[in-house]
Amino acid sequence: MAEHVALPQPRTLYTQLRECASSQARAAAVLGFLRDCTGSEAGFLFLARPDGLSLAASTGGSQPATDLVAEVRRSWDRELDRQPDETKTLELSSIEALRNTGQQSPFWSGASTELFERRLLSMYRSGSWIPVGLVMLRAREGTLVPIRQVHIEALCSALLDSGDVSESTLPPQPRRA
Repeated sequence: MAEHVALPQPRTLYTQLRECASSQARAAAVLGFLRDCTGSEAGFLFLARPDGLSLAASTGGSQPATDLVAEVRRSWDRELDRQPDETKTLELSSIEALRNTGQQSPFWSGASTELFERRLLSMYRSGSWIPVGLVMLRAREGTLVPIRQVHIEALCSALLDSGDVSESTLPPQPRRA
């Protein structure tokens, strides 16, 4: 398993991302942060757009395989169908989520046999769940290091507040009673 790295304070991370010169630079910085703190050496960041998910950043500018894109879309649709329980405090560790909720494995391996771990980027804002995107991180040896939810919220807030993802273009989510 990868070592834990020193992470910036969530507010510092948010500020650094907001100061990026463009949405492409911000997406690359988000993917870089996720890769660095999880111990992944490669990955793909997909962000929510009005017509579905769109590739926003990739390691080395590489293009994802067709089967990976299809899996991202399937995973995204599954995530939109289920809204997480807002009463729980969650770490963005797909393994922990798997253990706690009995969901499908967070790992996926396509025709290339590379192992990827899916991680949803989402947060609650003003009482509504906002799915922002999905990242596929290459997992070499076992699981990747979990990321604290406060850091995910900083990433999501920076993407939303910068207009890279718009709350108004996301699929409507049912409010919980």
